[in-house]
Amino acid sequence: MKRILYIIFSMFFSIQFISCASTGIEDIRKQSNKENEAFLKGDKASSEVFRVLLTSEEYKIVQLKYNNTIERVSDEGGDKYISNELQKLDIIDEARVGVIRVWLYPDSGRIMKIRSQRPISFIEIDSLLNDDIMRWNFKFPKKVVEPTRFDIMYRVVLEKKRSDEEIIKEVQNMMKEKY
Repeated sequence: MKRILYIIFSMFFSIQFISCASTGIEDIRKQSNKENEAFLKGDKASSEVFRVLLTSEEYKIVQLKYNNTIERVSDEGGDKYISNELQKLDIIDEARVGVIRVWLYPDSGRIMKIRSQRPISFIEIDSLLNDDIMRWNFKFPKKVVEPTRFDIMYRVVLEKKRSDEEIIKEVQNMMKEKY
């Protein structure tokens, strides 16, 4: 598994090196910030109820629908933990969007099941998003669980903050520990 990760990381480093040659890192970050803002504004016609912007520095949630019937219970400590876990994966400049469907028990409003509708396609990140949603709790101001099924859209932004040499050394150390 670690060997596969090493190959994948090497591919991304090559792609990142080629893309950085044509545009500067600052331009990429400015464009990413604009895309993050547009993502959080959302679209009322879209199917998701919540949108989550997840970076290693921030965790922001926007609710687009059902404002009168469902609220996510705030969990700043858990939000910070998820951002810190994502920081371990900040080895490339990449932004991905994924959608996860959530079903709630109609009597308690607790999470019954979650299913990825559009995965991020990074195994570690998809797993992290599942863990994130499993810690969510909801309040229902009207004392009726509504909706019992909804979508959450995530935008996960990775930002490379370390040098290639540091990242390669870390991956090599991980492989030495494993093998």
